[in-house]
Amino acid sequence: MRILGLDIGGANIKAGLVEVSNGRMVECRTAVRYLPLWRVGKKELSKELLKISTFLSQTDKIDGVGVTMTAELSDVFKSKKEGVEYVLRNVENLWSITKPLIVDYTGRLIKLEKGYSDYLKVSSANWAATANILTRIFQECILIDVGSTTTDIVPILDHKISVSGRTDFERLATGELIYTGILRSTIPSIVHSIPIKGKETKVASEIFALSSDVHLILGNISQGEYSTETADGRGKSPNECLSRLARTVCADSDLLDEIELKKMAHSIYYEQVKKIENSLKQVWSQSIFKKKSKPKFPIVTTGIGGRILGKKAASKLDFRMYSDIGELLGIKNSQVIAAISVALLVAESRGEKLVWPTF
Repeated sequence: MRILGLDIGGANIKAGLVEVSNGRMVECRTAVRYLPLWRVGKKELSKELLKISTFLSQTDKIDGVGVTMTAELSDVFKSKKEGVEYVLRNVENLWSITKPLIVDYTGRLIKLEKGYSDYLKVSSANWAATANILTRIFQECILIDVGSTTTDIVPILDHKISVSGRTDFERLATGELIYTGILRSTIPSIVHSIPIKGKETKVASEIFALSSDVHLILGNISQGEYSTETADGRGKSPNECLSRLARTVCADSDLLDEIELKKMAHSIYYEQVKKIENSLKQVWSQSIFKKKSKPKFPIVTTGIGGRILGKKAASKLDFRMYSDIGELLGIKNSQVIAAISVALLVAESRGEKLVWPTF
C-alpha cells in the first residue's frame, strides 16, 4: 500500500510517500518545497503539488492521499474559509480517484466534503496529525514541534490528545501555539532590546534579519537548512547573516565586530527559548498535570527546531525525559513528520494494522 501524505503550508509544502506492508513502513520518500503563496500566487499550488507527487511516486500508483494544511492562513486568501476551500479543491482535482482524506483538529480523518462544510475543524490541524500518532506510542507525553514559523505544544494523557484549545485562535491563548520558529521569525518578534557593550539597545521594528540568521551564525542550522528567503534578498553565508543581524540595531559590521554580533545572536536565541519555556510553563500549569512529575514526564520533540529550541526550553523547566519522533519512526527529515503522520493515518483507515513502538 502506497500512501501520499501532504502538509500544505503557506510558505512550505511538505510531503511523504509511505509504503506500508505487513503493519510496517518499508519505504518512505520525502520532499520539502519552499512555496511562498503570498508572493508566487495561489495558482502555483496545483503545479507544485503535481510536481511533488510525480517526483515522489516516480509514476507508480498511489493508493491513497491524506492532507493537512496551514496554507489557509496566507494573506493571499481573504479568509480561512476561502483558503481551506481552495486547497481542498486542488487536492480533489489532482487525486479524486483515490478519495483523499483530511485531518481535523481532533486528529481524526474526515472526507473532503466534510472539510468544506466544517472548514475551521481542518484549518491548521497539522499538529493534530502528529499528536494522533503519538497517542499510539505514548500513554502520556508533551509534544513540542518547532517548525520554521511556529511552535506547537500538545499534551497527551491516557493515550488521548488533551489540549485546551483546538483552533489557532484558541491555542494562542492557551500557550499551545507560539508564533516563533527557527527560520522565519523576525527579530523584533523575539526581542525588543539587546544588551550591547553594556547598554540595553532597542531593536529596530523592521524586517532586517530573521531567526534563521541567528541560528546559522550559532551553527544551529546549516546553509542547506536555511530554506527560506533572506530578509534582504542576499545570500546565506555567515558574513551575510552577521551583516543582517547588525542592521537590526541600525549598525553594520564596521560598527560591531563578529564577537559582539555573536553575543547578540546568543541573546536572541536565549529569548526565543524563553518564549517557548513560558508557554510550556503555561500548559503545564493546567490541573490535568497536578500530580505529575516533570523529571519523569516524557517530552517528545520534532520539527527542524525541536531539539535546538524545544528540548532546550523543556530542560530549563527540569524536564529530563526526551524522545524524538523522527527517531522513533525512522524518519530522518523532521520537517515532514506531519505529512508522514497523515499518510500513516490513511494507511490505518484503509485497514492496515500498523505496529507501533511502545513506551
